[in-house]
Amino acid sequence: MRLYVHQPDDLRVCLTADMIRRVGLRLRRRVLTTAAHAADHGWLSIARLDAGEPLPGALSVGNLTSGTSVGVAAWTSAGHEDAEPAAFRLALLRHRYREEASIGPEAVSGAAADLARWRDRMADWATGPSRPIHAAYAEETLEALCDDLDVPRALAVLDRLVDDEDVEPGSRLETVLQLDQILALELPAAIGTR
Repeated sequence: MRLYVHQPDDLRVCLTADMIRRVGLRLRRRVLTTAAHAADHGWLSIARLDAGEPLPGALSVGNLTSGTSVGVAAWTSAGHEDAEPAAFRLALLRHRYREEASIGPEAVSGAAADLARWRDRMADWATGPSRPIHAAYAEETLEALCDDLDVPRALAVLDRLVDDEDVEPGSRLETVLQLDQILALELPAAIGTR
């Protein structure tokens, strides 16, 4: 898979390209990404972008007005400067990339609260034995991500899994760990604190 990022200074464009790259890697695809110019948004867990021309057959990622194959809608943000980067990332991911988004302090604080709850649950699960990944939940999240990158739907599945007491804690842990390889929300951050 080849990606080309048209606006490497636009965080949402870069986040969308990063999510496409991560889903591609999960599907065991080799992903090559170039950008209009080099950019480093590592603070938001986005892989560094290197400058380069679009590779043959590249999927172009850019804002809606750039005529790209993956058009990312406009977004605004205010009051997130002191937020944990993972909470800001989650607040952005809660919006479909094709829909306009406004990320305010309430959205970031809500995302931070959800991260704290998910991390707390994972820390509890990690004190018990590991179990195999829950196949149905793993498939449902990957299906959502492969459906035009429906991250909000995948996050809803994650939230449902966290609260599903019918699934063994060790299985929930392993399933969430696998999903976080795509979401990059640092969900295991509290493991080892119990």
